[in-house]
Amino acid sequence: MVFRTRDRREARIASLDLAAKLIHGEVEMQGPCAWHADGRWRDAPFGAPGPLDLMPPDRTPAGEPAPGRATASVKEAFDPANRLFCCD
Repeated sequence: MVFRTRDRREARIASLDLAAKLIHGEVEMQGPCAWHADGRWRDAPFGAPGPLDLMPPDRTPAGEPAPGRATASVKEAFDPANRLFCCD
């Protein structure tokens, strides 16, 4: 299985250690890594979030925005009927 890290590198999952609640895998340009069950990198200083934390997989089809994601249209922004500001 392939996930992405916070810094968008590929993380290939090799095995799960259910007893220790660890995920083992390899990150490109980093090498072998281990994560806690919640996706935090095991070797992070003080358990702080960092670039090697695992991100949840993107479940949307390619090219489509995720549901609920805010999008803006330049055409709508410049439409005179569109009242973006409340300065009237």
